Amino acid sequence: MRLKKWYHKFVALIDPAGAKKYVTQVSLILVSLFIASNADRYRQRQKDQIKLKEYLTAIHQDIQEELKTCKMNLLDCNQDLECLKNAIHYTGLPQQDSVQLGLANFLEVYHRGVFRTFPPNTFEMMMQAGDAYLIKDLKLRSELASVFAFVKTTVKQDLEHFDQETDECAAILGKNLNLVDLLYGDPNNIPTFPKSSFSHQNALLLLLRNANNRHFHLQNAVEDLEAILQKTEQFQQTI
Repeated sequence: MRLKKWYHKFVALIDPAGAKKYVTQVSLILVSLFIASNADRYRQRQKDQIKLKEYLTAIHQDIQEELKTCKMNLLDCNQDLECLKNAIHYTGLPQQDSVQLGLANFLEVYHRGVFRTFPPNTFEMMMQAGDAYLIKDLKLRSELASVFAFVKTTVKQDLEHFDQETDECAAILGKNLNLVDLLYGDPNNIPTFPKSSFSHQNALLLLLRNANNRHFHLQNAVEDLEAILQKTEQFQQTI
């Protein structure tokens, strides 16, 4: 009973008009904060969307360029495979003109060589900048990382090693012929390989095997790049 009486006295001390004004002010502040917070989030979403579109446009171009380059390397690799098969076949024959033809096929591989650069791509820079989160599709993000990593590791390693492997093969062939004559001049000074020696055949076969591996990896890269290009285009249409 005493508590109830004290409560009524306390309530009587409060000015109803002042309390209402206070509640109104607090409500207005809260509403203002809510609106400001939502406005900031909206502006940030707009900035993120613009940045994502710019990233995706650049990534799309990177994929197209990489696809073009891999296809060109694949064509070169197909020629290498054909030449090395011919080299193995013809250098194994006793006729001088056959050996000459086989070595000419090897020379084509030797002179063609492989070279290309691997500059940083947009997706890698996006990852380094901490902006990968902008791609909300986790599967697409993972596939982009996987495809570019495969190109930067496996394909790059194949191309870097093939010239060295070709030099090593030439050194083995050079044990039975004068490479200067072979490269620059005197076709009559190209001897037939000794029947008892299979070192040149073994060296050419190992080079052929490495070319086959390079072909396999390039073919996989082309297929993966074509698939991720299509998925990237589909994702661009959703934003």
